[in-house]
Amino acid sequence: MKTTENQHIEKRKIEKKFLVPNAITICNLFLGYISIIMTMNGKYINACWFIVIAMIADTLDGKTARKLNAFSEFGKELDSFCDAISFGIAPAILIYSLLKEFHPVKELAIIISFIFAMCGVLRLVKFNIVTEASDSKADFSGMPIPSAAGLVVSYYIFTNAIFGEFIYINLFFAISIISALLMVSTIKFRLPGKVFYFIPKKLNFPIFLVLLVFMKYTMLPVLVVYSLINLFVAFNKRFTYGKEE
Repeated sequence: MKTTENQHIEKRKIEKKFLVPNAITICNLFLGYISIIMTMNGKYINACWFIVIAMIADTLDGKTARKLNAFSEFGKELDSFCDAISFGIAPAILIYSLLKEFHPVKELAIIISFIFAMCGVLRLVKFNIVTEASDSKADFSGMPIPSAAGLVVSYYIFTNAIFGEFIYINLFFAISIISALLMVSTIKFRLPGKVFYFIPKKLNFPIFLVLLVFMKYTMLPVLVVYSLINLFVAFNKRFTYGKEE
């Protein structure tokens, strides 16, 4: 009898440890949902910031799951569905609205926004097929969808912070297309810690704090540098390998 009770208690403990990371994942979904509502109401800067906060929640749920050793197939699937909304659909609707309002060729808005959403979903499907729920975190095949969404929204935030308005719509157009294509590419994107390995560990927290405080200015440059380093390494390896062959 006591053995059965102990088993039930242990089972409840195991079930409870999954609640925290999954609750954070749901917060990610909620933030993406609010971002969509903000875009529909023309509050584009607010929509961008909600996606940024969703990116933070997406990072926290993974860290929490690793801390609690609370990995499950359910959590992995839940995370992907929430990411599809927060980093696929929400940025796509933002792209549609901005191109529709500012780009001279209005017809492109629906095409480009759909391409971004489609590539984001395909990226997540590929990720789920090739990975299992575990505490190990490997490099990515293709740009991670939060990074792609981050590039899109950080451009809007950056131009408004620097110039006081959203400008260079064709550059935004290019960023949307490039980030979408990078998601479904086979280019290896290394973890940020591997990309910025040259930063001394003792400076990690001060630098992170500065980047966080001045995020509206620093987010776009950091994501651009992260992307360019990964692209340079990938193409350099392919070129070198081809030369040796």
